[in-house]
Amino acid sequence: MTLYAILLWLYVVMASVVLGAGVYESFVVHPAWGRKPPESLISFVGTPIGRMNIAAFWRPVIPLYALSGLGAWVVALSAGSPTMPLTVSAACTVSAVAWTLVYFRPIITRLLRTTGENTPAERLQSEARRWILLNWIRIALVAVSWLGALKATVAHG
Repeated sequence: MTLYAILLWLYVVMASVVLGAGVYESFVVHPAWGRKPPESLISFVGTPIGRMNIAAFWRPVIPLYALSGLGAWVVALSAGSPTMPLTVSAACTVSAVAWTLVYFRPIITRLLRTTGENTPAERLQSEARRWILLNWIRIALVAVSWLGALKATVAHG
């Protein structure tokens, strides 16, 4: 098995984990805290799902996802030219991870840490709706990265 094949398989696995966890969070976790802030933020923190250490899961997963995608793309580049599905996939991965670090993580950390204290309810509700809507776009980016990684793996053999 070549380094490229190993990296492709790692990338497919990591993209699958990120996509699955992202969909789970979108259907289970986000509605719990985002349905009507600030009340839902306050009640979310006290629930079993709110006490989960979600950051402990994402902390190692996101770098592995990004590095496996970039690694597969760099190895393909050094061996000739990477396929279009892999190139699009790696670009979506980098975009989703960068967007997560710049926007999603800081906003959700602030919302859950402060539970919206001293912020008008209308503003919190607007922020929560925007965050949840943009998250669906991020999930679509991850889905495209997963599909591209899968296509590249199937094409490689």
